[in-house]
Amino acid sequence: MKAAVLKKLKEPLIIEKVPIPAIGSKDVLMKVKQCGICTTDIRMVSGVRPTGNLPFIVGHEGVGIVEEVGKEVTQFRKGDRVLMDPLLSCGMCVNCSFGRDNMCENRKMIGIDNGTQGVFAEYGVIPERNLYKLPDEVSFTDGVFITSLLSTAFHGVRRVDFKASETACIYGVGSIGTMIILTLKAFGASQIIGVARSEKTLKNAEKFGPDYLINSGREDPVKKIRELTGGKGVDVGFEVAGNPEAVLQTLYSTRVGGRTCILGVPFHRAILDFKDDLGFFREICQKEASIIVSYGYARQEFPMMLNMLKKGLIDFSPCRTRVVSLKEVNEGIKLAEAGGYTRIIIEF
Repeated sequence: MKAAVLKKLKEPLIIEKVPIPAIGSKDVLMKVKQCGICTTDIRMVSGVRPTGNLPFIVGHEGVGIVEEVGKEVTQFRKGDRVLMDPLLSCGMCVNCSFGRDNMCENRKMIGIDNGTQGVFAEYGVIPERNLYKLPDEVSFTDGVFITSLLSTAFHGVRRVDFKASETACIYGVGSIGTMIILTLKAFGASQIIGVARSEKTLKNAEKFGPDYLINSGREDPVKKIRELTGGKGVDVGFEVAGNPEAVLQTLYSTRVGGRTCILGVPFHRAILDFKDDLGFFREICQKEASIIVSYGYARQEFPMMLNMLKKGLIDFSPCRTRVVSLKEVNEGIKLAEAGGYTRIIIEF
């Protein structure tokens, strides 16, 4: 089979023929149809998040068709359309026992961690428990959106126990932020306010149907959000920008008793510097604020997302994609780095 292989950090992936991997008794051989290019893939190739064992096949956002099943596999057969969950959890530790497999003590990610070759390839080996049937009504591209972006947004919305008719703001309306907009709409939000510094980002987010968008480079977003909510602030604030200033602004934008969900990852030292000496008291203690961090997704959420998409509750049509072939993967990585697309997708 052909695969895009990482042979040396900070160098382009090499397209070459490699053996089709063998499956175990509980594994499925998936013929990959599409795979998204994630920021993590880019970080691995660039050496920012290196993997120790090279050569290595990256890629963890795959969808495809079942080609072969192990002798103990009971849920799938050849020809099934499937979506992969790249998170390998043990199912045995205390966190898995409580349904929080994203916090598994033995977690690994296919295509990211050593010993888990990815799916920037024509075929990939996926454990049976990490696959979900893709309904005929759901396209392969929509399946990529689920495993690559919607899963993170969906988990964040569930983490704060978002309720119908509640109000929300989102600091950072890029790829994940726009998925939060779609999820909040499906959950019945009464008001959705998006915040970003880039006019280009805001123009793209407009297509996803928020009620109001704020350019934080031109006006004070906290003041505007309070104005839009009768001086109270929103019920729930989502921080997706990945910087301390946005975390603070999200906190300031929530009402008394409100919740703040942090999804952004700064990847650097973060210090929260409140506006004045009483800032922490007013915005955290006096408001009895809830600060919730969301990390990844939970396996039980995939059937939920698939059902919502099947019923038309989530609509990916505003998403902007660019499809590249496997031989164009390095060009695709550059396009993903440059931004402007919801997802760059490799098609086989």
